[in-house]
Amino acid sequence: MGGMAEQCCFLRTNTAEGCVSRLPALCPPEEGWRVLLLKSGRGGAAEAFLSALNDFAEAEGRPAQAFWDAPGRERRCALRLPAQKLCILEAEAPYALEARLPGAGEELLSLDACRDNALLRTRREDLRALNGAWQRELLRAGRFLRAARAMKKDMAFVAGETLDLPKIERCAARFAARRFPPPGGRVGRESRRFLTAVTGQGLLLRRSGLEAAYSRFVVLEDDAGAAAPLLWNLLRSYALGNGLDVVSCPCLLSPHGEPEHLLIPALELCCVTANRRHPIDFEGAQRMQAARFFRKEALQEHRCRLRFCRRTMRELLGEAYQAQAAADILRAQIDEIYAEALLPGAAREAAASFWRTLS
Repeated sequence: MGGMAEQCCFLRTNTAEGCVSRLPALCPPEEGWRVLLLKSGRGGAAEAFLSALNDFAEAEGRPAQAFWDAPGRERRCALRLPAQKLCILEAEAPYALEARLPGAGEELLSLDACRDNALLRTRREDLRALNGAWQRELLRAGRFLRAARAMKKDMAFVAGETLDLPKIERCAARFAARRFPPPGGRVGRESRRFLTAVTGQGLLLRRSGLEAAYSRFVVLEDDAGAAAPLLWNLLRSYALGNGLDVVSCPCLLSPHGEPEHLLIPALELCCVTANRRHPIDFEGAQRMQAARFFRKEALQEHRCRLRFCRRTMRELLGEAYQAQAAADILRAQIDEIYAEALLPGAAREAAASFWRTLS
């Protein structure tokens, strides 16, 4: 997945399992990519370094691919240089990355020399207090997200008991037969991204990016969250088997689970899950109701329990968003102190020095 399609997704966000980064998947070392982990880049040092490298690459006619951070911190968090087969990833907390095979797989590059550390030492107590409060708010958001996951799992379990699985399988088979090309002997490749991200204002979806990159939309209304993962996972398997590359986007409450949304860039097809907590609408979208896959009489027997889970989940997510908002404010205050200590032009100079080693 590349180009505009990349800008639809998030590579890092807070989840029910902590802050998860998909950055390492951009350039797997086993495919011959050189991976550079950028350390000590707080206060805008990493952004300045990556921005300068992007400028140098463009000036020499070597296009670079930039990747942007999670919402609230809209700046570069990674840069991919295809000509050099080099990928540079910001590796700062809370999405800290470490080298699995230092030197052979990943290399470390520190921007520590780009700051006046003597000035930072005078603000040590302020930084210690702010950093502790920031970590606590991130953990608090994570606890509420995990509690919301428990409610969602309960809903999916109860509703799952009333699912008509053969009906979902038939729907997936018909969908694939109509929309996917026949198998050609190639197996597609899968990328994993986040289509939504946790912010202080709620879940964020990059709607404008999706509308620019995709022309066909399928919206499945699934309040219980039981049918969507099954349907999209079946379509994922059909697409891969038919040679189509896919982008699987799991729910933030289960970041390593089955897809809640599915993107197929080659077909400009975007399949998303909507519900009352997170309504999604696109002009001209094909809308599907998950109710068609449930035995309605059996589902009605559990309506009180499902209503309780939905209400509780909505309240827990609201608390998570508030904690995330507090964490974002604290992180901005930390970055402000680090920015004051940043030596003018030092990050760009470090980028120029590094670029010369690539030429």
